Amino acid sequence: MIIRDYNPDTDYAGLRACVVELQDFEYRIDPRYPDGESIVELYIPDVLLRCRQYAGKVMIAELNGEVAGYAMVWTKVPGVDIEDGDFECGRLADLAVLERFRGKGIGQQLIKASESWAREQGVRYFRLGVMAKNGNARALYQKLGYGECQIEMEKEL
Repeated sequence: MIIRDYNPDTDYAGLRACVVELQDFEYRIDPRYPDGESIVELYIPDVLLRCRQYAGKVMIAELNGEVAGYAMVWTKVPGVDIEDGDFECGRLADLAVLERFRGKGIGQQLIKASESWAREQGVRYFRLGVMAKNGNARALYQKLGYGECQIEMEKEL
């Protein structure tokens, strides 16, 4: 298994499959989210634009010549609120491993490669978000040393 930078000429179909699978998974957790097919053609260009805006990149996990997963890493994410001041951090904005490749440590390797690259770019604080009901991902992130820094709560009215 290798982790490398995304190549739009050869990796688009694999990245597309990952995005669709990730979004469909999130849709199953929360049906208010759109399904993967309905957003993928808009999502990928938006992802690549945000990588340029936030000095980031898409990393591909390749196994036996196939795209097995991806990570989107940003290194210069500014605070969005006045009270954030000039705080800037890195962010693991997306992480997905195709279901048929799970259980091989690919997600963990993508995270470690993302952290390493972000560190090389001068990132001190590296954040990520995870759906509260995504227990497997939360467990992986905690195992790798991530802790809660802010919790967003919701109530249906």
